[in-house]
Amino acid sequence: MGGVLRYGMGPNVEHIFHLTYSGGACAAWCMTVGDPITAYGPDSEWFTDKSLAESFDISDDQKTITFSLKSGIKFHDGTDVDANAIKTSLDFALNKENAVVTRSAIAAIIGVDVIDASTVSVTTEDVFAPIITNLGMTSGMPFSPTAFDALGVEGFENQGAPSTGPFFVKEWVSGSHTEYVRSTNYHREGKPFLDSWRWEEIPEDVVKAAAMQAGELDIVGISSSSFDAVDTLRAIDGIQEFKGFGGPRMDHFNAARAPWDDIRVRQAAQYAMDRVGWNQAMTGGEGHVYMGSLLPPTHAASFAVEDYPYDYDPAKSKSLLEEYAAEKGISLPISMMSAYTCTAQQAADGCVDVPEQPITITVSSSPQNIARAELSKAYYEAVGFKVEMDIGGGDEAKRTFVTKEASFSLRGYGLRPHPSGSFNSYLGMGGYWNNGGWGTSPEQQEIDVLVRGAVQTFDAEEQNEMYREAQRIYMEAALGGVRTANTPSYHFAQSWVTWEGEPDPKWLKYPSDNSLHMQDAWLDK
Repeated sequence: MGGVLRYGMGPNVEHIFHLTYSGGACAAWCMTVGDPITAYGPDSEWFTDKSLAESFDISDDQKTITFSLKSGIKFHDGTDVDANAIKTSLDFALNKENAVVTRSAIAAIIGVDVIDASTVSVTTEDVFAPIITNLGMTSGMPFSPTAFDALGVEGFENQGAPSTGPFFVKEWVSGSHTEYVRSTNYHREGKPFLDSWRWEEIPEDVVKAAAMQAGELDIVGISSSSFDAVDTLRAIDGIQEFKGFGGPRMDHFNAARAPWDDIRVRQAAQYAMDRVGWNQAMTGGEGHVYMGSLLPPTHAASFAVEDYPYDYDPAKSKSLLEEYAAEKGISLPISMMSAYTCTAQQAADGCVDVPEQPITITVSSSPQNIARAELSKAYYEAVGFKVEMDIGGGDEAKRTFVTKEASFSLRGYGLRPHPSGSFNSYLGMGGYWNNGGWGTSPEQQEIDVLVRGAVQTFDAEEQNEMYREAQRIYMEAALGGVRTANTPSYHFAQSWVTWEGEPDPKWLKYPSDNSLHMQDAWLDK
């Protein structure tokens, strides 16, 4: 028992309220400050030990899930965890105005009802099987209503929200560190082992690696393109390496706008990309080259083909563009995207009219993303596209997925405990990450039917078959953009960092969110 674990991560550029924090670092700390209603294990199975619910029942129409809560659990401030507290937190998460990051995962809920102090039910408009797993994300992680009355959102963002996890926030010094201290009344007996752990804010991977060499850090997270840092860490005697994969990186385009509304142009963009070369340049060859699946190869709903139809073929790419240009009466290079005018229904759903504009790579100003943008630009311009660059213009995600105005926006996405978390928002009609923008092509509608159908069955294999079919259509229609590779994420731990019982590595670093589970860690020194 005891000790302080020092964890080197990137800066916290936001705040410390787990429900509204949007940065990727949430995977590293959110699950240490709270427990969700139905926690999940690394294979999306129900992890009862960490769950606030001890059991649940499903109604005959499969639209209402009734949860029986464990007794005696308290928030960090001593407030009892009861059905009223669960309802307060879920109602907050479901309110669009509160901008809860994982709200979309539980948005199917149309009602939360308190049955008695230890029983609460949620009702969905239609059958939505993933709701059980999705309540294991941060949106299903309650906060103390007593503390909320006293502090409000601003107080939670600056001081942290008292929840039910193994640690609570003691101190946040922006630009320096956040200290998470052991909860003495944690409901999992004997956990956590550590007195505390510290998020040390270190922007540069090479600095993290040097600190590990000097023994000044216990764990670090390293980006996939930091080859020197990875090599340095692998050379440290006794170092432990944990490698994980998220969804594929992609050059996202809006398939509702010309020229992307023509399959020949979409296919030309696919053939223009040397995925093997991209993987070598951006990950040192350690990523999984995209082969048709939006999920890592180990996932149950993963889809792949023996012969991927869009291998690197710049001659074929250029031929398709020439055919398209001749038909349209234009000459190469193709440099403009057409305007798009929303229908009345689309406007009601949030569609925004966009003007004609140059084809542009939209990217943040990080060195890794700039290098990626320059590589993509070279591939596309070699075959007959003319691509401008928009680096660090801000709101890249909003312009790609909300207003859907960006073209060749360099994106990727993390995974969720259930495929619906990625597929509904990325493949579904009108979804935040919708691959066709505001388009209504037959392929888009067919995909939408499949991803909607997959959530209406509790049979996992039926779900997976529909998800695989949706990915096949998506791949063959060349929708959504150019996928390159599932890039790795790395964590390295010192030899003295260990976990109870030496569990399977996937229990230490969950495939769904790449989080390390500090509640099970201890320091053997």
